[in-house]
Amino acid sequence: MKFSVDLLDKNVDINKLILINLKYEIERIISRAMPSIKQDVQNLVKEALISEPEYASLKAGTLRAEFGIANVEDVDSAVQAMVNTAEISYNPIKINSNGLSGGFVLTMIKSDDINGIIYSDIATVKDEARGYNLPWLEWLLLRGNEAIVQNYSVNYTSNPRSRSGLALMVPSNSSWRVPSNFAGTESDNWTTRAIDKTSNKILQIIQSNIENYL
Repeated sequence: MKFSVDLLDKNVDINKLILINLKYEIERIISRAMPSIKQDVQNLVKEALISEPEYASLKAGTLRAEFGIANVEDVDSAVQAMVNTAEISYNPIKINSNGLSGGFVLTMIKSDDINGIIYSDIATVKDEARGYNLPWLEWLLLRGNEAIVQNYSVNYTSNPRSRSGLALMVPSNSSWRVPSNFAGTESDNWTTRAIDKTSNKILQIIQSNIENYL
């Protein structure tokens, strides 16, 4: 007994039908994987931030002393606030002449997030006696090597007037600025340097999570 089948559709139509079905299946898999991808990426981002020298210095080093951070738990709260802004999304899958195309985008501390973090209590040292606030996270991430506190410098001392117990700002002929090895700008700072080091691991996270749903 013999069977014969005639494919009446043109090859181009068959290919398109295959791509449409593949597109649907890929989108379904990605949608299911996205929550775990986001969580894994946020965990990676947190690990990356904590691994940078800025974190150690904020907790128990030069930056803690010079910013006058009394409560080091604020540093961890600031890290978590930044991590919470990390979002990973995917561009819609498109059918084109080469097949299917798409991609993933990681965003962190977008413009509408930044003020809510850097001017919050966790990222600001308050001096109630003198009536001023020191937005240390803004200085660290955005102010670069700009002179910030005019005619003052840091004197390392255990003076009880020191908020951190490590240093005091004292009158000086010079002006204080963020130490140059930590100074950051909008395009080059603690967070951007940390994220730049994670690109390969983010790809691995995306791949492994998608494979779990195949």
